[in-house]
Amino acid sequence: MLLADKVVIVSGIGPGLGVKLAVAAAQEGARAVVLAARTPQKLADAQEQIQALGTSCETLAVATDICERAQCERLVEAAIDKFGRIDALVNSAYYHGNFEPVESADLDEWQRVVNTNLIGTMQLTQAVIPSMKARGQGAIVNINTMATRKPAIMAAGGESGYAASKAALAAATKYLAAELGSSGIRVNSALMGWMWGAPVQGYVEYAAEQQGVSQEEIIAPIARNIPLGRIVTDEECARAALFLVSDYASAVTGASLDVNGGEYMPA
Repeated sequence: MLLADKVVIVSGIGPGLGVKLAVAAAQEGARAVVLAARTPQKLADAQEQIQALGTSCETLAVATDICERAQCERLVEAAIDKFGRIDALVNSAYYHGNFEPVESADLDEWQRVVNTNLIGTMQLTQAVIPSMKARGQGAIVNINTMATRKPAIMAAGGESGYAASKAALAAATKYLAAELGSSGIRVNSALMGWMWGAPVQGYVEYAAEQQGVSQEEIIAPIARNIPLGRIVTDEECARAALFLVSDYASAVTGASLDVNGGEYMPA
């Protein structure tokens, strides 16, 4: 199993990728999954899904806003108090912000996006680093986006603020990998494209209703741009991200793994 006996923190627990990361970690043999999100109900739902697996994986749910440094530190302290260590951190929490053109973007909204996706992620990361350094090992994966590789322009505008914040996170990830390698800590990025799950399903339903067409007509042009011929599922994407914090990736740090069915292929 990918994560046998590991203690894993997953931030951003929600109906999309976050909960799939948590459940997949339990399926892959994690000793414990520490769940972080702002909404208690989402945490409770994730715990129920993990418990329903019937594995020996323990859970700890801690309501956490990663934009608050004290809450990040409390989360890490609670994990260490209960499980004695943290082996891996999966930074999945994010705030998307508006779809809008850059030329007329609400830059106050951009600040909120950056404060979550970059600063918030770094606050939680900084909170786990001391305990990982003390043990001389650890792995961190930052969930990123294909939008940093390939601009995504929707009818209402692009994902410019979101992509800009994630591009900054990608740069910070490489610096962390360079800085922390000598301490036995690996830091990588997983860049997600279209993922079939609650958020994309919601978009497809909305777009179909607005345009007066079937959901299949919305999906078809998206799938045509993907070499696999389909929108990959968020469960598949979760497993790819978890590979980066597993021992199978022990030689991998500072890497950017594109998880998009082949829609974007780096040179």
